[in-house]
Amino acid sequence: MHNITLENLSAHERPWFSACLRGGEVSVGGTPSCQLGHRLENASGAAPDGVFVDWHWDGNTLTVRNDRYGIYPLFYVCHGGEIRISPSILHVLRGNFPKTLNEPGLAVFFRLGFFIKDDTPFEHVHALPPGSELRWQNGQLNLRRGPRDVPMPTNPANSFDEAVEEYAALFRQAIERRAPRGSEFTVPISGGRDSRHILFELLRQGHKPDLTVTVRSRPPSPNEDIRVARILTQELDLRHEEIDRPPSYFKANLKDIELTHFCGSGHTWLLPVAAYLKGRTHTLYDGLAGSVISGGFQVNQDKLALVKAGNTRELATYLLRENGLESFLKANLRPQIIKNMSEGLAIEQLAQELDTHMDARHPLVSYIFWNRTRRGISLIPFSILSHVDRVFCPYLDHDVFNFLMNLDAEHSLGNALHDETIRRTYPQYAHLPFENHEAPRDRGREYSAYYRRSVREFLGYFLRHPSMLRSEFIRSERVLLMLMRDLLKPHCEGSWYLRPSLFTLELERAAMQASNLD
Repeated sequence: MHNITLENLSAHERPWFSACLRGGEVSVGGTPSCQLGHRLENASGAAPDGVFVDWHWDGNTLTVRNDRYGIYPLFYVCHGGEIRISPSILHVLRGNFPKTLNEPGLAVFFRLGFFIKDDTPFEHVHALPPGSELRWQNGQLNLRRGPRDVPMPTNPANSFDEAVEEYAALFRQAIERRAPRGSEFTVPISGGRDSRHILFELLRQGHKPDLTVTVRSRPPSPNEDIRVARILTQELDLRHEEIDRPPSYFKANLKDIELTHFCGSGHTWLLPVAAYLKGRTHTLYDGLAGSVISGGFQVNQDKLALVKAGNTRELATYLLRENGLESFLKANLRPQIIKNMSEGLAIEQLAQELDTHMDARHPLVSYIFWNRTRRGISLIPFSILSHVDRVFCPYLDHDVFNFLMNLDAEHSLGNALHDETIRRTYPQYAHLPFENHEAPRDRGREYSAYYRRSVREFLGYFLRHPSMLRSEFIRSERVLLMLMRDLLKPHCEGSWYLRPSLFTLELERAAMQASNLD
């Protein structure tokens, strides 16, 4: 088990570019031409496959383009004759523009844990939309947004059996298009379907990874990923490295906030893997979107019934209350903040976004992919793992995506389609288990010690940043009382409020620091 520190991960290493028109002259800074991610040229002449963003300044015009899905994160601000772009929001915040908060966007984020549409925490900072072309010339911005339509597949499936056969064939093709160069590539392994499907197909095509990795989760996780990964790698005779969880849950959350640009949450588990892989691999395979478009992730009959009824407002309310954070927000945010970022405002914002998906073949899956996957989960392979040269995402292959997004939604519920596709395509591995969601969780001494350390470190945070004791966003006095209460308990469980509290305080600090640059 490898113990890894997180110091070698930094959002400040990301490239940026700025152009500013003043008195008829344009001054520029940063990297004038940049290509990030990977393009896979489509032989048919259609839009290039892959996940990428690139920009070019020719001395007169800045041109920015990204992939079909807008998966690779790029932030931009255009204000007062200046444009700034970067895959790191920290570089964009150095621009000279008002650092006012995006209250409607944050009203949604605080309850969902990810932003929707092209929102960020700041009113004037936006994420580049999917399939876009952005041009800036002489202080003027022109943004052409790409379509979100999903074409019908060439061979649509009329039954579950046909869906299984076509899914297997298209996924095989997706891996062929993303074949590694030699054996020097890495496959992270979990106890689920997405990474397993990728691994089995790579092996079927004769590509054996030189490295597989799995992270040990923080308590009280039963660490089913580790158990299942050991079974798989021993059976397949693969080199497997187990990476220990972050030694400090508090510091991991701080790093997570930085690396996800104040736009994500809950990715602390991957940070040790990212730190371990830095400088060790150039190609990695990621299962982004697999569980959403082929496994019915976060889809249930109650939500589907609301979709069928076209009741987007009630569906928005359902989705916003799933995480159970409303009581925390009302108790811990300052009254003016909770008023400005109310649940009612969040419901209106989310309902409007849901309305735009009602014409999709599967409105709920469409909403989840274009928002949670695109804006939240994509930050794992293309922000936290941004130091890896090529991160291949075969489930985003255009043909695979078009096929799965047009399937009967009932085929995917409960992972039925994905399970059967893996079982039929690789029958020699059908005996290998998946994770056991009923495995017992351990809330014993290790659990208490891990979170007691986080409580102590959070208290130290207030000592290092005394201005946060007078936070205008959060009731810091209440957070301090909760920290003291949990520190004095014989069995410490102080974790559930740590992430939202720390995010809010760090956002306030970033806003103040950015405003001081103006």
